[in-house]
Amino acid sequence: MKKIVKITTAIFALGIVFQVYTASGVTERGHARPFPAGGTVLAPEFDHMPWDRVLKEFVTETGRVDYAALKANSADLDRYAAQLAARSPVSHPKDFPTRTSQLAYWINAYNALVMKGVIEKWPIESVLDIGVLPHSFFWRKKFFVGGEKYTLNTIEKDVLRRKLAEPRIHFALACASNSCPRLQRVAYRPENTERLLEDAARFFINEPRNLKIEAAQNRVTVSRIFTWYRKDFENYVRARNISGKGNLLLDYVRLYASETNRRALDALRKPRVEAFQYDWGINDVHTRVAIGHSCPLCESGKHVTKTDDSR
Repeated sequence: MKKIVKITTAIFALGIVFQVYTASGVTERGHARPFPAGGTVLAPEFDHMPWDRVLKEFVTETGRVDYAALKANSADLDRYAAQLAARSPVSHPKDFPTRTSQLAYWINAYNALVMKGVIEKWPIESVLDIGVLPHSFFWRKKFFVGGEKYTLNTIEKDVLRRKLAEPRIHFALACASNSCPRLQRVAYRPENTERLLEDAARFFINEPRNLKIEAAQNRVTVSRIFTWYRKDFENYVRARNISGKGNLLLDYVRLYASETNRRALDALRKPRVEAFQYDWGINDVHTRVAIGHSCPLCESGKHVTKTDDSR
């Protein structure tokens, strides 16, 4: 009888130790768990490191991707996609309490899922070749995010543009094409999101491929991204009452233009604003970037986008 009592007591004690052990900041698998002073157990921070490793290993300094090498070694990308599928700011809102934590998640998710969608069909010449219709890769293909099905368009338009209302995401979302923003080689996190968005905006706007100022013609040519999403940029300027020259779109460009470009813009008087053709050729490291009239994916009727807000 005494032996039974001792065994029962030992089992009870082990149960208490296990509860203390798991509640005190260590999970069943031995991983550290945040444990604030107030005694409330917090969920572990979302791990963006697998995506960070993908960016550093397979993306060049100029933002081009080695898709063949990534397809052959996709463990980190697969791991990150699995994490995205299991948890999101919608499914686990308490895990993403700040706007920057949500922005970081959705920007990373968009770029990672684009990359995953590309290597699933690799080799291809353009993302417009994925799916039956051009652009269906963005509005038709579904990915699991936080236990729900999302298209890339849903992430971009419904979450990043409408809910979070952040125009700078247009300089951070990389759609795997030559005219897309350069893919940054670091994962977004809550602590670096603001800096990375500022860097992305400043870099993109001042690239010659995205901004051309011709004083003699009184003309400014910008990336087609600015015409597709004109309302996002104009609404930002209008809401903050920072319009200065009468053209809201160019007022936004001025916010991030270099000193040289800003002076050139200020010297113009009601300039005509045009857009560059959009090159949908794949942004693969082994593919030559088409320039000017040698851009078949710009000139082909199949690949020229003529309607606004169509990415």
